[in-house]
Amino acid sequence: MTTIKKSRVTLVGVVLAFLIPVIGAKLVLDQNWYQGAATNKGTMMVPPVELRQLSNSLPEGWRVALRDDGNCDQACVQGLYAINQLDIALGKETDRVSPILISANGTQLDLNQVPLVKHVQDLALAQAVADIPAHHLFIIDPLGNVVLYYPTYENEEAMRAEAKNLLSDLRTLLKLSKIG
Repeated sequence: MTTIKKSRVTLVGVVLAFLIPVIGAKLVLDQNWYQGAATNKGTMMVPPVELRQLSNSLPEGWRVALRDDGNCDQACVQGLYAINQLDIALGKETDRVSPILISANGTQLDLNQVPLVKHVQDLALAQAVADIPAHHLFIIDPLGNVVLYYPTYENEEAMRAEAKNLLSDLRTLLKLSKIG
């Protein structure tokens, strides 16, 4: 083999070494053979609900909220208890997160049972989060975006499992967050 042929074979080999993985990746993605891993356990809000203009009535930092539409059932009460306990479960990160209850016209709930939960009565705020299903827990970031939401359950064991999911996602968000 002559030197010209050797250099061409080497050039083709180098080009193929870079092109084959790119073409393979493109093919895998286009054919939907790869399912990207989702690390969050809650339901992602796409696009996020923005509360920037309304967040002056909310506490600073990260917020875990429950929306009370006036018809709070046992699932709602379990969710309220879960966000109250979340403050204890976060440990040293507890100062960065505030549990809140959002309602438009007050609440029928006994908030003495959940002393860590702050009640925010704001009609505009309640209307802004109306896209989130009623009696669902949701995470609001320090910039005022609702990013994830979680269902509530009447069954205590199911609610405890969902609270663990919320805690896991919240810890991940707090770990990765440079704000709040």
